[in-house]
Amino acid sequence: MLATPIANALDAVSVNIGALKARDWQLQGIHIALTDLGKSPQQLALTIDKLSLPKPFDDLSLVNIRCTSFTWQNEAMDCEQGRAEIRSRQWQSPSADLSFHIKENHSTFKLANLHWAGGRFTVEGEEIGLQWRLKIRARRADVKLLRAMIRLPPVELQDGRVSLWLNVTGSHDTVHAVDAAVEVKDFSGQSVDARFAAEGLTLSTRLEARRDDGVWRWQNHTEVGGGAIYAEPLFLTAGAQAIVLDTEGDWNGKTRRIAIKSADYHHPGAVELQGSAVIRYDHDIVVEKARLTLASQDLAGLSAVYLQSLFEATALEGVSLSGRLTADLNIEQQALASLTAGFSDLDVHDEAGRLALQGGAGIINWSGNEAFDQPSELVWQRLQVRALPVGPARLAFLARAGTITLLEKTKLPFLDGIIAVNEFKWQAKQQDTPEVYFEGDVYQVSLEQLSSALNWTPLSGTISGRIPGVDYRDKTLSLGGELNIKVFDGEVKVTNLASSGLFTDFPRFHAELEVDNLDLDQLTRRFEFGGITGRLSGYVRQLYMENWQPVSFYAWFGTPDDDKSRHRISQKAVRNIASIGGGGAADVLSRSFLRFFETFSYDKIGLGCYLHDGVCQMMGVEAAPQGYYLIKGGGLPRIDVIGYNPQVDWNVLIERLARISTTDEVRIE
Repeated sequence: MLATPIANALDAVSVNIGALKARDWQLQGIHIALTDLGKSPQQLALTIDKLSLPKPFDDLSLVNIRCTSFTWQNEAMDCEQGRAEIRSRQWQSPSADLSFHIKENHSTFKLANLHWAGGRFTVEGEEIGLQWRLKIRARRADVKLLRAMIRLPPVELQDGRVSLWLNVTGSHDTVHAVDAAVEVKDFSGQSVDARFAAEGLTLSTRLEARRDDGVWRWQNHTEVGGGAIYAEPLFLTAGAQAIVLDTEGDWNGKTRRIAIKSADYHHPGAVELQGSAVIRYDHDIVVEKARLTLASQDLAGLSAVYLQSLFEATALEGVSLSGRLTADLNIEQQALASLTAGFSDLDVHDEAGRLALQGGAGIINWSGNEAFDQPSELVWQRLQVRALPVGPARLAFLARAGTITLLEKTKLPFLDGIIAVNEFKWQAKQQDTPEVYFEGDVYQVSLEQLSSALNWTPLSGTISGRIPGVDYRDKTLSLGGELNIKVFDGEVKVTNLASSGLFTDFPRFHAELEVDNLDLDQLTRRFEFGGITGRLSGYVRQLYMENWQPVSFYAWFGTPDDDKSRHRISQKAVRNIASIGGGGAADVLSRSFLRFFETFSYDKIGLGCYLHDGVCQMMGVEAAPQGYYLIKGGGLPRIDVIGYNPQVDWNVLIERLARISTTDEVRIE
């Protein structure tokens, strides 16, 4: 028809071809038109409504195709120059440059100069026989625009650009290899649940993966070059040097296992971590086994970056470390199986002042095997537990399964004296508090330094004594024997000591005390009570306390019957004793010649209390005509102090004692 003279009167000739299929490539709505017949050259154009792609590209279609340079011959169709759009089930792109070649055993397409989501894209696909290949290139796409156009995980995006390089090969609907690189710059956003967030993040990652007999072999390199990441509970900030992660391993989709053959994590100035692992994912993610090696040449950096966020809102909040550390860990079935950790130049600082350590070093060996026998060692130059300092010391112990056992007797320098730890054992209990056993001795610990450290009234002398078996089990602390303390040239003995609920909001405490032959001169010189010479003995029996407040006890303190020492008491001490028992000694002292004497002679001093229902039943040395003697005079000048109140409210008595310790003024009632 084109060769006839009639053709000169025509402007255009067109042919419509409904559909064409080559293997799984299908063209629909094919239209060929020859236009501008009166001109030279004429325009031959091919338009296609839709080009459907084979698997795995079948989610994508090329639509609104127009080719201005094409050929169709020898069972092949080629479009060398054209335009088209991409359409998926979720989105459609703007128009871009298109070329394609469709033949029975070899078909290709390429979409270039696609300006979309604020970036530039190129998409290429090829099929040769049963094999196929897909390439995608993306440069600086806006993540917010991408989020609006395609379905992404539920995240809240603020800013960022992403570039992508992707090569995928396979056959039919099976992927054989993936080679991908992604670069993210200035990314800011967070997950809807706020458990993950990023601010100004710059990240690049490269993944190479190959399928081998149904198992994927992969390797990955990732760098975080800038910005900050929050992944609950960690908060990481990239510095001048990038944070780098290199991994390689296998993934078996049938057995649902990931084998990480090697992983190398490097955070400059903080930590290096190497290891391997086998992870099973089914209903839950389970670490079947893992081997990890951790090294930090700067524990201050590790502490600031990782530990502070982990310690937050725990008992370790405010604790920071410095020094060096290496550690090897083995994990089996989600649980730690063994641990070896060595550290040097270790310093521990606690903002709350609970614990401090300087010059720490040692090695910790632990295993869940009960037959494990490799010892551990810990040394330090200085240890501070709240206000109490412990000097240089060394501990040798065995840590295995749920126990820690001291291997050698240890002497801890403490306030110019020694605390000797003869035996110590810690035993973990499933779903219960651990059990602890301790036994030791105290030698010549300075009372003056102890009272200063604890902010007590200054005391003098030293403490020495035996610490028998102290046992903590079933949330109850008990003393297996007598605790003997040598103080003020006498001895204090503690027996029947027990405490339940010690670490709860309502602890309970039982004990009995015996005081034998304390030097009253040494004792009273350390207080504002007033001077007394002589000896003091006594006891506190059936002491019971709740929340560290006395509920009941029977107590007596007084002059021993066999005391042959000199008995003198100052005028100030007389007034203070009188104020405790409600006596009238102050009137006698102020109105008589006795006010001219600084000290008085006495025969006996004694004060007792039986506490029950918040009331203290008072008693003295012996009965008086109208009360009880608190001080029984003897010699010259002589004075008797009599208590007239047989019952005193416990809180009132405590108030009187507190007033004595804080002021020189005494009110006589």
